[in-house]
Amino acid sequence: MEIRKQYIELLRELIAIPSVSAKEAYLPEAAHLIADAFRGLGADVIYDDTYFAPFVLATFQSKVPNAKQLVIYNHYDVQPAEPLDLWATDAWTLTEKNGKLYGRGVDDDKGNLTARLSAIAEYLTEHNNQLPINITFIVEGSEETSSRHLDDYLAKHHHHLSADLVIWESGGKNVNEEIEIFGGNKGIVTFDMTAKTANNDLHSSLSAIVDSASLRLSQAIASLFDHHGNIAVPHFYDDIAIPNAREKQLVAALPLTRDSLITQHGIKVPLYTDRNGDDLKETLYFKPTINIEGIQSGYNSAGVKTVLPATATAKAEARLVPNMDPDVTLQRIKDHLQEQGLSDIVVTKTLGQPGYRSDMSDSEILRVIDITAHYYKAQPIVIPTSPGTGPMFYIHEALQAPIASLGIGYSHALDHAPNENIRLTDYNQHIDVIKELIRSYEL
Repeated sequence: MEIRKQYIELLRELIAIPSVSAKEAYLPEAAHLIADAFRGLGADVIYDDTYFAPFVLATFQSKVPNAKQLVIYNHYDVQPAEPLDLWATDAWTLTEKNGKLYGRGVDDDKGNLTARLSAIAEYLTEHNNQLPINITFIVEGSEETSSRHLDDYLAKHHHHLSADLVIWESGGKNVNEEIEIFGGNKGIVTFDMTAKTANNDLHSSLSAIVDSASLRLSQAIASLFDHHGNIAVPHFYDDIAIPNAREKQLVAALPLTRDSLITQHGIKVPLYTDRNGDDLKETLYFKPTINIEGIQSGYNSAGVKTVLPATATAKAEARLVPNMDPDVTLQRIKDHLQEQGLSDIVVTKTLGQPGYRSDMSDSEILRVIDITAHYYKAQPIVIPTSPGTGPMFYIHEALQAPIASLGIGYSHALDHAPNENIRLTDYNQHIDVIKELIRSYEL
């Protein structure tokens, strides 16, 4: 347990570094701390700061001939902590309370990293500093901003990279306390949509003859969907990878229900699948999306201002399933707006990355499933893909190895929200599971 306490202290130091990649702040400080921790465990470390978010590659070499290669992916950047007034503790101070640890990044993703470091340290201590496999950590600092330059770093260091299995950044337990294992995630393209209808805001009396930018933008957004909530952009669905029978079977077995989803999140509007009759689980996991993240236009302070806004901007995203190209998808959205007579809407790409799904029948994935089932004494929930996004595509392109995602989280970890937290029980269980995974290669 002393080793685990040592890495909890490392976690405390990491949480204190506000490494928000959206602000490009404090990233080198966090990366240096992590690199030093790897060196302290005896790893061969490459620290590369060619781009704004330093890249850390740390390898633990086995003396076993022809040892297999395990790659573990993590990231040290975090989401902004605002609004700070909604935190019950200081966001940048690791705080223990009632068996939980609170702090920005404690689950996503710094706690997962320190748990895995604990597992390596304990295994080395218990086995005369020897490993049955080679283990390489890939740790980046821009995951929360679409992993900018990760592909460049991977290409630069490709001669150091090979894998039989990749363990992904995070994961956890669902609302039923069942451990989940994911094998993929959606891609994404984010973009701004901007309408400009005049040189400056006008008196609203002119709305009799002049479009406001906010109305123009609203028309553009509405045109992206039909009345059932399906995406109305031509050819948007053309390239999607259709799930196979095994993937559909795994998703169909998930415990998610319409009512539980509505209750969990307090949803107060009809679901798209209520309107279009599609299967809820298949839609959530296997279909692409378009979402409006936020809209800004006109006067939004107290009282009334009779103004006709001259500019309006929306921040938007499309979540992509495998085989969808971010740039092709965005071009189809632009072409659609042109065809709708909305060519004045300026669409500007901000971020993008493709999606990926593992073969969940791969022998190395089955190894992870079996070890997890044995440890928890219950079959894990196996999910071919997450509805969220991450850079799995880049890692798979570089390594050509199956990817399994599991970690320290639970259903109320509040990633990206105020009061992000983990349970110490889950944290310690994940350490045990990673040690069991390493031990499985002794056989």
